[in-house]
Amino acid sequence: MSNFKGSKTWRLILLFSVFALVVVACGDGDTADDEVAEEATETTAAPATTAAAAEEEAPSAPGGVYKMAIFSDPQTQNYWNYLDTENDVWTSYVMSGQAVSLFTVSVPNYQLITSMASELVEVNTDNGDGTFSYSVPVAKGYEWSDGAPITANDWEFTFNTVSDLGLAGSWLSSWPTGTEENQGIVSVEATDDYTVKITFNYDPGLAKWQYGAAQAPALSKAYWESIATDRESLLAADASSAPVAGAFVYDKLEQGAFYTWAYDTSSMWAPGGDVTIYDSGGTKIEWDNGKAPAVNETFGDVSGDSFTYSNGPFVGSVEFTLYSDQDAAYLAFQKGDVDFVLNPLGVKRNTFNQLATVPGVELVQNAPNGMRYFAFNTRIFPGSNKAFRQATACIIDKDFIIDSVLQGTVASMDGIIPAALGAWVAPTTGIMAECKELDSVGKWEKSISILQDGGWTATDWGEHPGNETRAIPPTGIKGPNGEAPPENMLIYAPGPGYDPLRNTFSLFIADYIRQLGFDVTARPTGFSVIVDIAFDPEKCKDWHFYMLGWSLSIYPDQGVDFFHSRNDTCEGGYNTPGYNNPAYDDLANQFEGAKTVAEAIVISNQMEEILFEDLPYVVLFNPPVLEVFRSDSIELPFTEVLDGLADACTGCPGTVKKTS
Repeated sequence: MSNFKGSKTWRLILLFSVFALVVVACGDGDTADDEVAEEATETTAAPATTAAAAEEEAPSAPGGVYKMAIFSDPQTQNYWNYLDTENDVWTSYVMSGQAVSLFTVSVPNYQLITSMASELVEVNTDNGDGTFSYSVPVAKGYEWSDGAPITANDWEFTFNTVSDLGLAGSWLSSWPTGTEENQGIVSVEATDDYTVKITFNYDPGLAKWQYGAAQAPALSKAYWESIATDRESLLAADASSAPVAGAFVYDKLEQGAFYTWAYDTSSMWAPGGDVTIYDSGGTKIEWDNGKAPAVNETFGDVSGDSFTYSNGPFVGSVEFTLYSDQDAAYLAFQKGDVDFVLNPLGVKRNTFNQLATVPGVELVQNAPNGMRYFAFNTRIFPGSNKAFRQATACIIDKDFIIDSVLQGTVASMDGIIPAALGAWVAPTTGIMAECKELDSVGKWEKSISILQDGGWTATDWGEHPGNETRAIPPTGIKGPNGEAPPENMLIYAPGPGYDPLRNTFSLFIADYIRQLGFDVTARPTGFSVIVDIAFDPEKCKDWHFYMLGWSLSIYPDQGVDFFHSRNDTCEGGYNTPGYNNPAYDDLANQFEGAKTVAEAIVISNQMEEILFEDLPYVVLFNPPVLEVFRSDSIELPFTEVLDGLADACTGCPGTVKKTS
């Protein structure tokens, strides 16, 4: 599950849209380019006694070009490589629809629906030997863009490839391999061409079935089997011509400049049908374009008020133009050169306010489903010391930074569950609760006492003169074992040009930690560089602190992915701090086995209580998602959606309509 904010692949939010409707509706993997002109049909004179046979017209693409701006280069067009090592948000935006899944979710309401499965199989079979299997029927009649049928064999091939070639990154959370030591999937078998049997070595719950393996990606066996001979060959393969399960294919790919998708005129994923979204949470799908199997299904509670949008695509091509930075991208937007800016951070508040005065610009504000955080490396000193982490968390005055410096433009967060998922949010406890209402002097004094109680010593413990001044920091501070902390410890954080909010926080956090007697400096760093530092298994002990963010999945199982010891980044997972607590692991295992949402919430709150005490992360804030689009040139299917349009549907290229 992955999606650091600015990187977006933690299964997170990487919804592998595969169901024709959803692929078309959201465009998660559709592509485009220049409008395809309809061929002219020549006519010739015929004998007077014979009628001329009408020539069959070649299919034509929809008209119009949907133009979107990006401001960082995608790393690959290869889906295998994307989920393995190149899983940043920019790559996800431009990635074509090379994958399918059994289940997915509808947008904007995130209702669980079928994708390539013909039914939602949510009950497994106990095999009596400690394993549990789900046998899922795959819908018949769907094809990859090269004409090969989509079958159960694609799932079997994909899992075996991930397992046999040792793929890493998001593949580990999508298709976790079960071993004698680890819970996971032990086999994926095509029992016939249209039935896939997925077997676990434990009884999985919601997190690992409905919102896990059932939404895991499968790629075309027919295309990739001859290439997937070894890890290096597979990840290095050119995938610009790989088949997709969608209406768009790669067209022009110009590194450092632009990327385009073109409508495939032979695609079975053509317009035809509607999606109805109900206020009660349900979804109705009516899809019949005369090319693909017809669908008429309902999911969840379909009572009460609703709205309907149509399946596309309605444009002939999609252009992703690369700009040097956000300012350049939004200047192009303001001039009307692009219709929408794909931005994982949303629009900066001042830019948002400025664009409000531009004719033809529509403003959108949505609740966030993510977090910005400060991470400790718990594998090395001093991050390995809980008292140090607690003291740091205590002294950080988030409310002051947010209210006085950032003018209340973001919302403070204490735990890893965003406020938008209200029922899941745990009450703040532990050190975070004890320090929350203290003033700056109280926070400093409490932090010093935490260090002292934790066995730290100092030549001089310093003092705090008052609220309007900085503390006089301790000198000669040493850890419980007499070890002096390293000099010039760095906080890697995005620079002001990429994210002024996190940059501002990093400067204050560095100063707060210095007031505790530690030599810490905030280092503005490029986003991709931070990702390389924090998520590279070979570098997992080479850093002390970093700041990034996560865009989260609709099912909040991030507590497992980010903090279970088996997911340590040293082993290729997403537990960047290297956090290891057996009691927490036990709860995380229970969470994964939860069969109901109510059960999962109780366990999630217990996990959060431990995190409030151990603090591998200090969760900081979450800004509202601010976006803009050119209402004078495009019409979007909806604008209200958790975490915004870029996150939910990549700007919705599969359902957007050009109006000019």
